[in-house]
This record gives sequence, C-alpha cells and structure tokens, in this order.
Amino acid sequence: MDTLTEVQFWNACSILIHNYHAINRKIFACIIQYVEKILKNIHQYNQDCNQETVSEICNDDVQQLLSGYSNNKLKDDGTEGFVIHLKLLHKKQEASINAIVVINLLDISCILRFQCNELDDFEIKLDTNELKFKLLSSYGDKNNTFRWLEYVFKPKFLKWCRSTNHQTPTTQTSAFKGSLNLIDPEKYNQLYRCLKLKYSQEILKLWQTAEESTDPLKFIYEDLAIAAYLITLWRSDLVKQPTSFADLGCGNGLLVFVLLKEGFKGYGYDIRQRKLWSLYPFEVRKNLYEKVLESYKFDLPSDVNFLIGNHSDELSPWIPVWATTLRYNMNYFLLPCCAFEFSGAKYQRRNSAQSVYSDFCNYVEDVSKRCGFITFKDRLKIPSTKRIAFCGIQRNYAICDHLTKLTEIKEFVKNEQYSHPNSVAGCEVKLRDYKERIKNCTQIDKTILDNLVLKIFFLLLDAQVQCYTINSINSVWQEGGYLTLEELADNLEKSDLNNIKSECGGLKTLLRNKHEIFELLPENRVKIRKPEIRKSVAEQTVKKRKCFFNDNHPQGCPLSDEDCTFIH
Repeated sequence: MDTLTEVQFWNACSILIHNYHAINRKIFACIIQYVEKILKNIHQYNQDCNQETVSEICNDDVQQLLSGYSNNKLKDDGTEGFVIHLKLLHKKQEASINAIVVINLLDISCILRFQCNELDDFEIKLDTNELKFKLLSSYGDKNNTFRWLEYVFKPKFLKWCRSTNHQTPTTQTSAFKGSLNLIDPEKYNQLYRCLKLKYSQEILKLWQTAEESTDPLKFIYEDLAIAAYLITLWRSDLVKQPTSFADLGCGNGLLVFVLLKEGFKGYGYDIRQRKLWSLYPFEVRKNLYEKVLESYKFDLPSDVNFLIGNHSDELSPWIPVWATTLRYNMNYFLLPCCAFEFSGAKYQRRNSAQSVYSDFCNYVEDVSKRCGFITFKDRLKIPSTKRIAFCGIQRNYAICDHLTKLTEIKEFVKNEQYSHPNSVAGCEVKLRDYKERIKNCTQIDKTILDNLVLKIFFLLLDAQVQCYTINSINSVWQEGGYLTLEELADNLEKSDLNNIKSECGGLKTLLRNKHEIFELLPENRVKIRKPEIRKSVAEQTVKKRKCFFNDNHPQGCPLSDEDCTFIH
C-alpha cells in the first residue's frame, strides 16, 4: 500500500463528513449542524462522548479547519480536535439519524458514532502513514460489516485520499460542495418521498396504458425529483413563487402533470403531442400545447413569469435568451442534457480540454450571464449523469436598461448562429422538424428484424460449437462463442445490412435493442447473453413477452418457467 500524508488523510475525512451518503445508500444526505472545537480532554470524548471537555462552538468550514491544521497554517492554540454534529437524512424513513464525528488531531484519527441501532460505529486512523480501520460497535452481522469496511469503505476512502481535486480549500470551493446547494435538502427529501407515494403508481399505470417504450422508472423518479426541487426552490427565500410557469419542450408532460397536481399554475409546450397527454386528467390536458418554438416567433400567456427547460435539447441555449426577451420579470430553471448550438446543429466544443457536456454547461452559464442574469448553479440528485442545473432568478441590470439588453443579446445570438461551421447566412433557423425521424431500428419491418436477429443468434451459437463433444452438448447449455461486429457483418447478406443501414447506429443499435439476447463486450465483440435468475425485477416488465431462448435455442431456456421473466 502507498504511504499517505496527513494532508491526504484529513482531506479524505472532510469528504467523508460531507458525503457519507456516497458509501451508504440508505442515506440521502448529510447535514452539518454545528462544530465544537475541543481544547482539552479529547481522549475523554473518544472513549465515551461525555461532555467533560473544554470546548467552544466554531462556525468555520470543516474543509478549511482540517486543511489548516494539517498544513500547520494555524498557530498552536492548544486545539486537540473537533466534534462535528451531523444529521443524516434517510432515503426511506421520515426520522433522521443523529451522528457525531470525533476528529482527534493528536492521534490523527476520525471516529464516527451513530445514535441509532442501524449503523455501526467505527474508527479510521493514520498510523505511521498507513490507514487502519477499527470496528467500535456492531448491531448486525459483524462479517457483513467487516466486508463493507474492506471492500466498500476502504477503497472509497483511499480514492478520496489520493484525489487531487480536494487537496486545498481553494480547489474544493471552486467546484461543487455536494448537491442541492440552493435548497434545504431536508425539506426536499421529505417532499420527494411524499411525491413518490402520491404519484408513482398512478403515473406507472398511465405509462403502461400508453404503451410507452422508454424506461418508466427512470423517467418517473427523475421528473418527481425535479418537481420536488422546483417546489422546494419556489418555497425558499431565494426566489418568489411564480405566478405561472411554462415548461418548454415538455415531452411527455410528466413534470407539468405533477406541478399542476401540487397546486401550481402553468403550461407545457412541445412540438409534438405525446401518447401520455391524452391520458392525463382534463385539468392537465388543457394546459399542454403542441407548438413550434423557434427563435423569437412565439409568445406565452401574460401571467407566465418562470420558464422551465428540462432536458430540452435544442431549446437549451435559448431558455435564458427567451427569459430575457419575453419580459423583464421572467426567471428560468434549466437542466441541459444533449448539447446544441443556437442554430439547432450539434454543439461544437469551445474548449477541447473538457468533455462536450462540461463545455456546454460553461457555455450555457456564459449565455445566461450575457442575458443579464445573476446565474445560480446546482447539482441535482436524479438518476441521470446530466445533473447540472442553472437558475436565472435575479437581474444585474435595471428595467430602464432592458431595451438595450435586448439589442445586445439578439446581436450575440445572431453572431453565434452564423459562426457555426454548418450555418448558412440568411437561412432560417429550424430547431427541430415537426415529424421526428425514428432512428433506433424500431421502424424496420418486424419479420425482417426477427429473421436478422435469428441469423445473428445462430452465427454466435455456431462460433464455438466445435469445442463441445457430443456428451457435453447434451449436458452443458451452449452459450456459443464470440464474434466481432466486423465478423458478423461479413457473415450477413448485403440485403440484411441494407435494411438497417439507414438507421442510426445500424448493427450495434440492433444488438443493444435486443440486450436480453445479446451482450456487447469491449473491442466490439458480441456474444449470446446467458439467461440468469434476476433478484430484483420491475413488476411491469415480468411475463410480458415470449422467451426467445425457449423458442429458438436447441436446448431451450436454461431457466425454469418460474425463474424466467419471459413467457415459456
């Protein structure tokens, strides 16, 4: 094991204190209630947490405190350590869990004690530049706890120790200090649990009725989390509750549905009506509109003073612009996903040292500031890798300068549109066609698709069949062999490939769509996916389709009818 420094140890402890939920999935978030500076008898606190210590309340940032002492930046004031009082918000239970973290500067150790019978107390210590872990109490299976410490906690803590992003307070404050920085996480957590109980089953039934092909659990829980965030934000001191909102590019209208049901007034706009729209109650349906949103050629009801862009794709860079140009008192919330230019073309990175998503987020933030917004940035807790959100809820210019700002922003957008490599001066900007072309191999004739899947399946099955003896073929379920995408293409007829050539992704997309049959491996290799017993399966996906292996594999499905999630 590599030796660790005291600086690395305290930096990792600081990350742990702010992010205990990163190593325990039962916990939603950690809230630091207050910090005590222990001036004497720190070992007394280590042993029994009694209060016969000399201490004082200190309001300093934990990261700065620990970094200061580990770097010897602070004078020797006799401080022996700190006691940090935490409140842990549970994901499923309403009651929170109180905990204390004892930081012993003398022994270079960190003790976590939880005031509940659910979490185990433990100690982390830096002894001669090596980490040592000690279990102080266990309320469950000790073997499970030791395994958790060894295989979950220890690797994560070591990663934090070696993280270059948290070596100084400066680098820590330049990035996010966690998620949900603009709102009260406790109020958000309570509201999110409430919304899940109220709406998840109702929406799931609507989803099944509409026969939506997208994953319901991801979309439902993601939009419920975004609704909880917006409601908590609107009820905070940071922003006034909007008179009315407009969700631009609202898609299936799920976010609009939840916000309207919770008593807020608003509208949803999209270029195309979705299947779910017709299934919503009338009071929701009447506020969902098919409307083309392009440049400056549309208007909204006069009471709208808050715009929402939730994974709004081509509309994302326009959201702050429209919030500026529609009216002075308009605010916005934007959660960007896919990156696009103002012209509607794919976004071209300005900084090649960053990912497209990171660079696009920086670009959106710059656009927002150019529009005159004091721009707030936050990270949401949603089941998505695209979690950075922007809020424009304050202006940095007076209303008397609004006309000047409009001229400036329109000139900026015009320059951005025509500076794109694919832009043609004088051409009308078109963000998206009314009828979107489907590009995921789902529009191919089902008979052609089924025949192609069978051909690929038997090619893979035959790839290694010569390795089996007659007896082994009868006793072992054949998984076939591996073929690369190139080898598969060489073994298929040109007419087969032409059928999917016009589809986005082609052969690889087809294989991904049939993930219950095929498995894509590194280096573009493909194999048959052996059916396995699934421990946790969403109820709505069980026994809905016939089992491919039961119908087509020479040995049938290796699972029994009870264990297989498909119909035998």
